[in-house]
Amino acid sequence: MHGTRTTAKILVGAAVAALAGCVSVDAPPTAPTPVPAPVADTAPAQEVAPQIVEGPAREALEAALPAPPPSAAPRAAPPAEPHRRTVAPPRPEEPHPSSVPRQRERPRPTARPDLPVPPELTGLPGSPSVTRADVCGLGERYGGWDPDSAQARICHGAYGR
Repeated sequence: MHGTRTTAKILVGAAVAALAGCVSVDAPPTAPTPVPAPVADTAPAQEVAPQIVEGPAREALEAALPAPPPSAAPRAAPPAEPHRRTVAPPRPEEPHPSSVPRQRERPRPTARPDLPVPPELTGLPGSPSVTRADVCGLGERYGGWDPDSAQARICHGAYGR
């Protein structure tokens, strides 16, 4: 009880001391301070607009993809009308060899040999008869119960003797 009160008093005192040390009031100025004159910006204003910069994606793709096979027929001259860029149909993607997990070859299951039948065991000693009263005897002997203890009375009442 006293330890809790003492701890609470110490914590409150520490909090008050911390707050008193952190809070301060400036003394009123003795003379009014002059307002500084606004300084004109001598540097020209910069208008920053977002710039879209394309990375080297095209070069990386061209380096990664195999070169197209050269065609046997020479190319014809381009038509006289303005050249329009046509969108090529998308090529079917071939899976990258490292992105497709390889399936392991599994051996085919074989027939398991029959397990031998264990021989019939005979001549095993019979289990000793255990009575419920023996449980109370174990508690008295190994549990350290006194014969007149509450544990022994509860055990004898539950299991009889």
